[in-house]
Amino acid sequence: WNIQENKAQAADVSESATIIPTKYDLRDRARVSAIRNQGTYGTCWSFAALSAMESILLPEQDYQFSVDHMTLNNGFHLAQDDGGEYTMGMAYLASWKGPVFEKDDPYGDNKTNPDLTAVKHVQEMQIIDGKDYEKIKEAVFKYGGVQTSIYNSLKSSQSKSPYYDRRTSSYCYIGTEKPNHDVVIIGWDDNYSKENFKAINGVLPENDGAWLVKNSWGDYNTLNGYFWLSYEDSYLFSSTFKYNFAVEDVTEITDDVKLMQNEIYGATYEFNYINDDSVTYLNLFNFSEGYNKLDSIMFETTAKNSDYEIYYVPAENKIPVSDETKWTKLNSGKVPYSGYLNIDTNDFDLPVTYGAIAVKIKKNNESEKNTIGVGEWLNKSNGQFAFINESQKGESFIYQNGTMTDLLDWYKTERDDNLGGTFVIKAVTNKTELAVTLLGDIDLNNKIDIKDATDLQIAISGGSKLSAVQNLNADTDENGEINVNDVTQLQFMIANNN
Repeated sequence: WNIQENKAQAADVSESATIIPTKYDLRDRARVSAIRNQGTYGTCWSFAALSAMESILLPEQDYQFSVDHMTLNNGFHLAQDDGGEYTMGMAYLASWKGPVFEKDDPYGDNKTNPDLTAVKHVQEMQIIDGKDYEKIKEAVFKYGGVQTSIYNSLKSSQSKSPYYDRRTSSYCYIGTEKPNHDVVIIGWDDNYSKENFKAINGVLPENDGAWLVKNSWGDYNTLNGYFWLSYEDSYLFSSTFKYNFAVEDVTEITDDVKLMQNEIYGATYEFNYINDDSVTYLNLFNFSEGYNKLDSIMFETTAKNSDYEIYYVPAENKIPVSDETKWTKLNSGKVPYSGYLNIDTNDFDLPVTYGAIAVKIKKNNESEKNTIGVGEWLNKSNGQFAFINESQKGESFIYQNGTMTDLLDWYKTERDDNLGGTFVIKAVTNKTELAVTLLGDIDLNNKIDIKDATDLQIAISGGSKLSAVQNLNADTDENGEINVNDVTQLQFMIANNN
């Protein structure tokens, strides 16, 4: 009810709402964080990613997140001068390494605190495909700022460019150079005059219309750090360079939630090596830390419109079983967009042992893709490693034609690649009450044998670390301590069972 005008007003904020205005500015709704200055560092990608993150929380929560923490704690072998890209920002947020507050890790001092923990949890991020202007506008309208990449011929805030009109702070690049600068879309104007842009070789953009963009060069121009970018710019939201994403879902931090994951570097590639109608990708986890309510599954994919199915798959000897009759289907649907998805699993009760989460991606009439995100090694342009994955055997698996194959074995056999990769499949779990599952069962296979005694000896000597439930099971003499006496007691138990 509008008291001043004495009339009721209604707004449709449902998912089906599609009425997009011809002009929109997030600043009018206090949904844009403060303009910042990256200085001489190549950190625009991080400023853009965190600005998008800040935008989705505004106006209710006004935070400034740390660029230093994102750029110095992302695991990639890149200095702040080397630049970065949107996938690094997405990986950092999706792995819950951050964000952290700027005040706790201030910018530009060449120092960081790796022990800081995330103050928010990101659940979903959408990669915007191609020049679908309505989708871009919808993302800004619903979620806030959208990160994107452009080719910027300006080398600094003080330089000049034939593509930039300093009087109107308007930019339009027409050419073939690759994107080199990340910014954030915060609005648009379909009627922004093409006359506001500088003519390139005497030619203006063909049509009116521009995006309102937030930069990270401080208050450097006539729009106080913002500029207009023509709809006809060569690379903005192009089908060739899909360097743009929107944060869709953010949750509060609680001690009752744990993210189970086998990688923290996100999807450096899409696993697109198998041309079957469907492929099942799995990650194995040790669900014995006392977090045994499966809230949801996160995974990365660019297989938009393909069908997906989510399963819990039990494991035997730390290998997911191939017998599909033993699998539990948790959810299914159609991939709504490219990016990081979060799929509800209705608080499925996870067995307190090793188990796998499987994501089956299936082609259909709308999509010829069956891909999923994978963390593989990356090279810089000079041939040096930009990123070396730390993939281990027993983390990721492929299921095809009734056969379960360790992903590292698959890479070695099919691609002669010894580094391999790790699938980007994560489990969001909730805390449950810890309890002994079977006294002496160290390997969590619901029986006790000589292998349990061996595993316990290795753990006591420091050769491995026991999970919370494994520790409870390991206290075989039930005195609250884990030591060699428990090994002796376990050996007696095994002998009596035999």
